Amino acid sequence: NIININNTNMRQIEDLIAISRKFGQDSRFVIAGGGNTSYKDENRLWVKASGHALATITEDGFAVLDRTLLNEMGEKAYNEDTAIREEQVKNDLAVACVTKDRRPSVETSLHNCMGFAFVVHLHPTLVNGLMCSANAEAACGEIFPEALYIEYTDPGYTLFKKVYDRINAYKAANGKEPQVIFLQNHGIFVGGDTTAEIEGIYSEILGKLEAKV
Repeated sequence: NIININNTNMRQIEDLIAISRKFGQDSRFVIAGGGNTSYKDENRLWVKASGHALATITEDGFAVLDRTLLNEMGEKAYNEDTAIREEQVKNDLAVACVTKDRRPSVETSLHNCMGFAFVVHLHPTLVNGLMCSANAEAACGEIFPEALYIEYTDPGYTLFKKVYDRINAYKAANGKEPQVIFLQNHGIFVGGDTTAEIEGIYSEILGKLEAKV
């Protein structure tokens, strides 16, 4: 029952709505409604559904998915043909979606593979200025040495699988998970166990970039 699930996590969902609106209404972080947000517990993932704007989102703007089914997608062998594979992935997401009337973000799997309770994915102007620059990787490594940098990869399952594997490699090398993931030519994912933690990270990131500019 979706109502019971939401009531169990009502405080976290309220925090998710609040941070979504906060960033969605700030033109430094969001242009033309882009980006998505999520909250997860052990069993369920709430992620912004397609067609909803962060600036005005309500509880009904989030799709709810079964994480048991989502977790299987990271290790599943899909067809090597791109078109067939993307269709298979889309079907698996649909099966995992509990709210059948809401289509989850195409980046749902990326939100699920980050181990933090809250994930906020945005395309801030300053971040994308860096991510679309000629020396994006080197500059990112210099300014944000703790972050995980992902070179440009076609969106969809290919991008998810690369991020999934690189997160595991990062954890093996550093003994912890990256809270910040930069995607070349795309944007940024930030994870945290509270929304206040994420706000602090974004504030620090923009401060460092403003200082560089």
